Amino acid sequence: MYESLMCLPYFQGMSKDEITAILDKVKLVFNRHSDGERIAAQGSPCNSLTLLVRGKLTSKCVAPDGRYTLIEELTTPFAFEPYSLFGLSPTYRSSYFANGECDTLTIEKSYLFNELSRYNIFIMNLMNLLCQRAQLKNAQIWNAHQLPLPEKIVEFIAIRSESQEGCKTLQIKMDDLADILGETRINVSRALNLLQKCGLIELRRKEILIPSFKQLAAFRVEAVNE
Repeated sequence: MYESLMCLPYFQGMSKDEITAILDKVKLVFNRHSDGERIAAQGSPCNSLTLLVRGKLTSKCVAPDGRYTLIEELTTPFAFEPYSLFGLSPTYRSSYFANGECDTLTIEKSYLFNELSRYNIFIMNLMNLLCQRAQLKNAQIWNAHQLPLPEKIVEFIAIRSESQEGCKTLQIKMDDLADILGETRINVSRALNLLQKCGLIELRRKEILIPSFKQLAAFRVEAVNE
């Protein structure tokens, strides 16, 4: 159990004695999930900090207007939306399913205040991760409108993603994507075909498959035109 905690970014920098004290005082719930099991549902209350400690997950986020769905493959280390623990809407923005057998660690919100808040390193790690995510999303939102259309499509997916790596699938109609981006359907079609020609996506009926988002995120139009 000690080794599992040390692998998680929230506990990095803590001594063995500190983690041992946490194990004695804090109620940590380890769960094993079978393939396809739903671990958290979109819109349900987020009352605990849940961490993936082994295996893989599949997340599924349906847009509020229902016009598109983003599906992601997630691996360790991963925390189930720590930013959803607080604020005006403390609910999950995505649903999470076990992708094969996996293990999770759950810490009730009350223990974050009563026990873990006493450890400055844990609080610093938590705040750093939350701030890093907020700064990344802010930069993506402000930069997206200045980009060429193919890169704008990449940012559209990046802003809505839990992870900037891994395999992703965007289920959306071409007309809806064009409308959301404020572009014509023909321009969006050309941009998507360019990304497919570069081997970064695979176009299917009402679906865009991204084998490696890390590779897609590195795409630049200028490099193609050189």
